[in-house]
Amino acid sequence: MRGGTRDMIASGSMRTLWLVCFAAVSAFAQKESNVLLFQTFEKDASGWTAMGDEAEVRSTRDAARVRAGHAALEFSYEIAPQRFAGAVLGAPESIGRMRSLRFWARSDHDTALGVLLSEKKPGGGNYAAWFWAPANAWQAIELTPADFTVTDGPNDPVDPDGKLDLDQVDGIAIFDLAQYFSHWTANPGLPLSVAAQSGRHSLLLDGFEVSADAPQRAPSAAGTVPIDPPGRGFLQWVTPGEMDLKVGGADGPLGAGALQASYRPADGRIEILVRRIANAQLAQAKRLVFDVASEREATLLIVLEMTQPGGGTGPRFTMPVYPPGGREVFHVDVNLEDFSGTGRFDPARWRTVAILDMSGADGGRNTLWIGGLAASR
Repeated sequence: MRGGTRDMIASGSMRTLWLVCFAAVSAFAQKESNVLLFQTFEKDASGWTAMGDEAEVRSTRDAARVRAGHAALEFSYEIAPQRFAGAVLGAPESIGRMRSLRFWARSDHDTALGVLLSEKKPGGGNYAAWFWAPANAWQAIELTPADFTVTDGPNDPVDPDGKLDLDQVDGIAIFDLAQYFSHWTANPGLPLSVAAQSGRHSLLLDGFEVSADAPQRAPSAAGTVPIDPPGRGFLQWVTPGEMDLKVGGADGPLGAGALQASYRPADGRIEILVRRIANAQLAQAKRLVFDVASEREATLLIVLEMTQPGGGTGPRFTMPVYPPGGREVFHVDVNLEDFSGTGRFDPARWRTVAILDMSGADGGRNTLWIGGLAASR
């Protein structure tokens, strides 16, 4: 009997051990299956190619420029008139399951970078997401399909349904927005500051992953749709001008995670921050809310831009706000219908939000903190 009991116990223990091992293997297999593509560039450029004159991609093994392991992808390109370059990768066949796109990025200069998802042509469109890359700093980027909006410039293809169809994406590209910003034409009525960018530059990538796992995000308050979800660790605000942008720390007036923008306004030039709007839930938005603090008393102009029916830049709507300075936290909560413009602002066609400092050069150097950007219904 005792031997039978021992056998039963041993059998039960083995069964329990087998079930535990099976569950662990199953969980590991499930995790692995959710990684649709993962590249470390240890052997080569892993299918990436360069688009554009004098652009190149290669696997670099320079230890001073590698984030982890022994290699990274280096994309080098020229910023010059009438030139455009990008690093391009064919999309994995399983990209229709993508819920997040993760990678490490490091630029050799302060700039805005764009990621492009290109649908099959003819019939498909291009969809882009922007983020800010501070010079010579590795940062982790995590984008979701909701971060991408259609590119509808005069040379972009028209997508009839106007929405990103992941199962139709056949290419991924990364490019430097300085190639666009440096060619902005001067507008005497709105003389925006544009940094002079030119010459040879490089972008490093590592740990490039396409995943079927969605990021874990903190729940938002009822009736509120975050435009800048907290805790992402990188900025989707960009500037064409001379602003120094970074993610603010806990010592800032808004705490960790806020946008921190430092700049010195120049005579006759206006510094501008721009963020693409990429959330279909904003179609029912009624109000815009955020917190702002400023070192100096400032006059800021909020600009909401709509897209034209069928694509292209539409009308703009504006409202001034007046942070008092001294790093005092100033809460903005405004009705979208109160913005000034021609016609009525339609949040279903919301394209970008911009913040301009209209204070002028007399104010001297300033720092702004902006956080908690959201819309409410």
